[in-house]
Amino acid sequence: MSLFSSAIKHTPTYRFDDFLKMGAHTKTADTRTTEQLLENIEYFADRYPEVARFKQDLKSMNPKHLGLVSDICELAERCNFPNRLDIKQVDPKKGKSLFAFLMEKLPKVSKENPEALNFTQEVINQTDSTTSRYFLASSTDLFDHPELAEHMSATKPLVKNIAEQTLDGSYDMDYLDKKSFMGFLRALINPNAKTEKISLVPKLVKAAEQSPGENALYLDSFVSSSAPVKQVEENLKVVPQVADMFAKEGKSLDFVDFVNNNVNLY
Repeated sequence: MSLFSSAIKHTPTYRFDDFLKMGAHTKTADTRTTEQLLENIEYFADRYPEVARFKQDLKSMNPKHLGLVSDICELAERCNFPNRLDIKQVDPKKGKSLFAFLMEKLPKVSKENPEALNFTQEVINQTDSTTSRYFLASSTDLFDHPELAEHMSATKPLVKNIAEQTLDGSYDMDYLDKKSFMGFLRALINPNAKTEKISLVPKLVKAAEQSPGENALYLDSFVSSSAPVKQVEENLKVVPQVADMFAKEGKSLDFVDFVNNNVNLY
C-alpha cells in the first residue's frame, strides 16, 4: 500500500469562467456553499504557503466573507499574462506579496471592518480580473479605516455604474482606465465626502444625461459640499431645463456648481 494513499485530495469549486474578459461586467452570482468554500481554502492551502500559514484563521472567518477569500485565491492562481498583475509577486521593500498580506489581513478585517470586505467583494463582482487585482493593490489602506464604513456602504451601489463609465477593456500597460476607476472611488470614499451626498450621485448622473452638451461632473466637489440636501435635490430637478436654456443662449453651465449653490428656487 502506498504511504500516500490516505492523503486527502481537495477539489476546488471555481467561480470565474471569464478570465479573458476585460472591462466592466457583472460576474455570475456566487452560489457556492460554505462547505465548498472551506474546501477551497484547504485546496489553496495545499498549494500556497501564503494560505496555509493562516488557514485556520481564514476558515474561522464570518461565512459571509469566505467567498471573497476564495475569489482572491482564484485571482492569485489564475494569472497567466504579465500585464494582468501577479499578486503573488513578492515586494522587495515589504518582503511579502500582496497575496500574503491579504491572507493575513482578511480575518482581522472581517471582524473589525466588515464593510471594507463587502465593498471589495462588490468591486470584484463588477469588474474584470485585472481591475480586481489593481483595486486590491490600490486600496489596502481602506481595511484600516472603519470610520469610512458608511462611505463604502453608500458607494457600493454605484460601483457598477462607475465601472461602466471608466473601464474600457483595454490591454494597456499603464492601466489608465483602472486609475480613472480608482479616482472616482477615492472621490467618494474619503473623510471629506458626505454620505448623504454620495447617495445623490445617481440623481446627479441622471440629470446630467438628461441635459444637453457635455456636462463635467466633479464628484469631489459635489459630495464634499455643505449645501443642504433638500436644496441640492430641488436643484437636480430643474438643472436639465436650466442647462437647455443656457445651451440655447450659447452659454455653458457649471453643472455641479449650480446644483450645489443655486438658491433662486427658495
